[in-house]
Amino acid sequence: MSTVTLTSEQQAVLLDILDCAISDLHSEIVHTDNRCLKDALKDRKHILQELAEVLRSLQDNPTS
Repeated sequence: MSTVTLTSEQQAVLLDILDCAISDLHSEIVHTDNRCLKDALKDRKHILQELAEVLRSLQDNPTS
């Protein structure tokens, strides 16, 4: 496990970037016909969603 220290502003910017990437991936998944590529994109989207959840939980509870 790695630890990264971010300011609240950095967390907010990173969360915005993640949200944009998740949205872009959703569109790419919908328009992809190749099953292997679609599965890889879904896996990547899931990882980005998990990261966004972690950042949101840190914003909601900054002392943890």
